[in-house]
Amino acid sequence: MNPLKNNTNTLSSTLPKRILFLSVLSDFALVLWAGATWAAGYVFAPALFAHFPREVAGDAAGQVFMALNVLALACAALILLDLRVRCAKQLLHQRELWCVVGLVFVVLIQYVGLAPKMAALKVLLPNAQAEAFFAQLHGFSQVLFLLQSGALAYLVYQRFARKSA
Repeated sequence: MNPLKNNTNTLSSTLPKRILFLSVLSDFALVLWAGATWAAGYVFAPALFAHFPREVAGDAAGQVFMALNVLALACAALILLDLRVRCAKQLLHQRELWCVVGLVFVVLIQYVGLAPKMAALKVLLPNAQAEAFFAQLHGFSQVLFLLQSGALAYLVYQRFARKSA
């Protein structure tokens, strides 16, 4: 009995299990990212502003969105790793890849670009110029959030429509 041959069979039998496990983790990450995004933006933030003073609600929502951005980057990393493993030779031809990469840029724009500027402007409020600039940044952030929500809905639909077919 050749021990090298036996090790190769063991390795090849565990590799598909690992790929399947990574795929399941990637599915979970996508659903977690989408669900957390939708819950934060369309349930949690409106509820905060409905029940608390504007400043308190804004600060709490800002903290939630910062945490959501970190979660989004972690989920995106796992999804991209799964795509790399599953679609190695055709990776650059995958729409899902480019959608996730685009979402990473959107998250980075919000996390690194918009959020710090908005936080700095809050200190200057109630200055009229600061309020106007804050409103512009907030509007741009809302548009990015809407794009992110739609892209996540597309990704969830594509991933699970493909699996059910």
